[in-house]
Amino acid sequence: MKTRHIGIVSGFLAALLAAGAGSFALGGQMAGPGQRARLRERISDLYLLRLTRALDLTEEQTAKIYPLLTRAEKEKAEIQGKMGLDLRDLRAELAKPEPRDEELLALVERIRQARRLIRQNDEATEAAVDGLLTPAQKARYLIFNIEFLRNVGENLGRARGARAPLKRTP
Repeated sequence: MKTRHIGIVSGFLAALLAAGAGSFALGGQMAGPGQRARLRERISDLYLLRLTRALDLTEEQTAKIYPLLTRAEKEKAEIQGKMGLDLRDLRAELAKPEPRDEELLALVERIRQARRLIRQNDEATEAAVDGLLTPAQKARYLIFNIEFLRNVGENLGRARGARAPLKRTP
């Protein structure tokens, strides 16, 4: 019964994810950060549901892992949002006839720091999750992460292929 419920919910979330990716592809660009955040949430929810099934998590493990992964994803989204703004500013500065070196260096350093924070966040989260899993679950977790991220990347790539390439701001 529990497996069937998870299957139904993950199927529903997959449909929502597909609808979100479809609107992303058809709209040229999503309307705004709210829609991107909802798509990211859907992917995160799908990830958690599939993870539960792939690792055959106990209720106790699930109760510990879900908040951990959810908090880490929110922190990462916040860092990536700021990094995206810095990337936009970096592109704009580079597009100027005479970019200012001090501005370029400051933006480069902020972006590098954001990337370090994301890696540290990922490593800390993985270590915490790792401490809650059995050896077999650890092995499945590694495989699951690689396959899930690859599949999401491929699906988003196909969705982007259905529309014009991303327009980069100057």
